[in-house]
Amino acid sequence: MEAFDIELKNALNRTQPIPASELAALNRRIVETFARKQKGFFHLMSAYLALLTVAMLAMLALYLSTSDLKQCFLLGIGILMAVEGTVLIKLWYWTMHGKIATVREIKLLHLAIAELKASLQRPPSGTAPILPDERTPAPTPTPVAPASFNWWRFVVAPVWLTALAGWVYFGWVQAPGEPRLVTPYFEKSFTAVDGAKSSEWRQTFEVTQARGHFYPQVVTADKAARIWISVGAEGSEPIYTGPVEPRSRISFGRATPNRYFVKGRIEKASDDVTVRIGGVDEIPGALRFDRTFILMFSAGVALAIPIAWLQNRWLRHIDSELEK
Repeated sequence: MEAFDIELKNALNRTQPIPASELAALNRRIVETFARKQKGFFHLMSAYLALLTVAMLAMLALYLSTSDLKQCFLLGIGILMAVEGTVLIKLWYWTMHGKIATVREIKLLHLAIAELKASLQRPPSGTAPILPDERTPAPTPTPVAPASFNWWRFVVAPVWLTALAGWVYFGWVQAPGEPRLVTPYFEKSFTAVDGAKSSEWRQTFEVTQARGHFYPQVVTADKAARIWISVGAEGSEPIYTGPVEPRSRISFGRATPNRYFVKGRIEKASDDVTVRIGGVDEIPGALRFDRTFILMFSAGVALAIPIAWLQNRWLRHIDSELEK
């Protein structure tokens, strides 16, 4: 039982008119009590959703950065369970919100009945009206409550801007899927009118710094270009023979100090073409967990904060009592 329930019960049993200030105070106490409960459930739901979102993003980052089939299967199940958990907590919150709003309206209806009942208890018609006492002091003004701290403006907005900057930095500047620390070993360019396009070419290059993998790259404006290459150490069998397309992220072999040869043929190209071969420590296209998680966490926060803000505004729009 809430503290105002006894006052509300007494108001229903009163036969004398209830002062307007007492009614207003009781009304405000009812509204504030239930608004506090609704905000508590909202904060609990937000914290639960935040934990589930972080867990889901972590599992998704692991899912993208692993190649083990069993781990992918288990992580996929975990992601589905996290998504289902977000749906269930939202359903629970809206159920509790509707229940609290219904009980609040019932309490306010009881208060309106008490006010109406007291107003019907009029004095007899022959009784002279009671004049106000001139010596009665004026009621003291109700103190104005201090303005509440605006969390959205001073805390959430900087966090959102930081997450948005992290999303841009790790998504476009760092590019988690791109190779890092590329050491160029070989580069050859062809013009659009070069007659050598229709014939094979061969060239040698030397590796002086060992790297994790060879990384071939085709630079051209023609996205449909297709280059065939064969790379290997001098006097040995090729370590890679196959096509290379623009934006391809294939890698092969280990770039150890040695002298290598590269043979190539342009099978399809309608623009200038540059063929490069370099060495990287990371396998091109392999997503690291730390970069992937930071990228996804930044993206999740950058998207979740506007959604939470819009939901909060919509909640206050459909339930005006929360504004009080």
